[in-house]
Amino acid sequence: MSYVAPWAAATALAVGLAWLGVRDVVRGAVSDRSTPPPIAGPVIHASPPDRSAAPGPEPGAAARPAPSPRSEDDGAADAHIRSYAARGGRAAMAISATLVRLVSATPNPGFETRVTEAQGWLRVDFLGKDHTSSVIASWYQHAPIVRVYEYGG
Repeated sequence: MSYVAPWAAATALAVGLAWLGVRDVVRGAVSDRSTPPPIAGPVIHASPPDRSAAPGPEPGAAARPAPSPRSEDDGAADAHIRSYAARGGRAAMAISATLVRLVSATPNPGFETRVTEAQGWLRVDFLGKDHTSSVIASWYQHAPIVRVYEYGG
């Protein structure tokens, strides 16, 4: 019994010191899981005063361009302008048979806009405190597809 008390005290001290050394790492690893992945692109901090526009497609629903009057869009006479509404804002895109180009991205109040582009895809994120909306267009080796996603509360 005379060895148990010092052993327990030394063990408790070692565990306490080890916890002080790793708690920030553990806390950082756990909190990183709850945040969305980092996204590169410009952040726009503007919100319009009035949001009385008609609702867009259901979240997560695929949308393909439907026929509409032709518009001149950077020389692409076959591009059609489409607007996609999400909880965080509205994105307008010029969609042709082989390309999608962002026309505008307007965040709702309390949201910021971040745009990321690469070959064959375009992503518009509306970032809020507890919610993120994403409008993602892809056209790499296939016809353009646009989907709206909602994350968070």
